[in-house]
Amino acid sequence: MSSEDKAWVRIATPLSNKQLHEFCSDLERLYRINPLLEFIEWRQIDTNTYHIHFKNLSNNQEINTTISVEGLKINYESGIKKATILKIEANALIITDDYSGSSEADLAEVDKSLIPWGNAIYKYLQSWQRWKWFPLYRWYMCRVWQTMKPSARRIAYMLIVISCFEILAMCVFLMFH
Repeated sequence: MSSEDKAWVRIATPLSNKQLHEFCSDLERLYRINPLLEFIEWRQIDTNTYHIHFKNLSNNQEINTTISVEGLKINYESGIKKATILKIEANALIITDDYSGSSEADLAEVDKSLIPWGNAIYKYLQSWQRWKWFPLYRWYMCRVWQTMKPSARRIAYMLIVISCFEILAMCVFLMFH
């Protein structure tokens, strides 16, 4: 790997630059949207420092480190990922993972969740823009959904869809009997 090793994803967004900056300032929400990270711990140490402990399902690595935030740059205390840089452009968020200084031996530790994370952020922002006016939706997304493991989110979604179909079937049944 060279000293300029980086991976990035560009995410189209319906948010204005100001709204996108506010969204990115909630670092815990931003990281928890990643469908391939199972968080064990997220603890704020001080204003710009956090201890994070999670399992990365994309490379089967358990990460236990401290991150520090400088504006839109997140620095990692340990591991092969040196930093994650967020860049806000017109109608887009660019997330860049910096692996500079890593060796070929470290390739197994590279985070392969960047593209799925970008897709999840895109879907989250589209949904948020559409439903943020609804207080129950905001409560569910912030208090319930965000704290769930990715597998629990998928199961909860399936249960909600199945329940809606059951209610619809019951209403149709009752209308014709």
